[in-house]
Amino acid sequence: MNKALKDMLIGVLLGDAHIRIRRTGLNKAFISFEQSIKKSEYLNYLYLTKEGGLPLMEDSIKEYIREDNRFNNINKSLYFRTQSLEELKPLADLFLNEEGKKIIPSNIGDHLTDRSLAFWIMDDGQQVKRGGLTLCTDSYKSEEEILRKVLKDNFNLNSRIHNKKSSNNESVYERIYLSKQTFEEFKPSLIPHMHETMLYKINEEKVIIQDSSDIVDDNSEPMDIFVE
Repeated sequence: MNKALKDMLIGVLLGDAHIRIRRTGLNKAFISFEQSIKKSEYLNYLYLTKEGGLPLMEDSIKEYIREDNRFNNINKSLYFRTQSLEELKPLADLFLNEEGKKIIPSNIGDHLTDRSLAFWIMDDGQQVKRGGLTLCTDSYKSEEEILRKVLKDNFNLNSRIHNKKSSNNESVYERIYLSKQTFEEFKPSLIPHMHETMLYKINEEKVIIQDSSDIVDDNSEPMDIFVE
């Protein structure tokens, strides 16, 4: 597995992707990718990126409907998954505990790169219009402090915990907020790795480049179209 692909997988596994060990082949694992329909362009980007590196189970992206009891919503999602592969087993050993539950590896700092962080943000980042960024770490319990330390050590990103209540106010989820000043300083390192539809999360806009290759400069004076 090349480094660029591994960096991407580390990022999405911190986010919405899931990794499982195949029961009938303990030396093989597969990864499933899921995003809301609103993020179809991003999921298609992941699909095309993965297609060139790892074989997939399906020849197209599938639709999936499920109920989210946390916020009393019915979500329509798109998903695809890889085949069960031996080369994914080390990632399963990294992200799964003995019961097969996804965890944050204690040595995640050894694996989290600029590119990994960009994919984590595209998966689980939430725009903060006043600046900075929120990472939706709702599913983690006490592992946010590991992540905060790594974000500081690897990227010099300051952070703090924000609490998010469920729609019925019965549960409180902890999310990591990346402080505006240090995030703005680091942001240029993220942009090259992000899909254009996800740039809004870091308060950036799509860059539109005009192709002027077919314009010929004949050294003539500019024409004043308003001259009678």
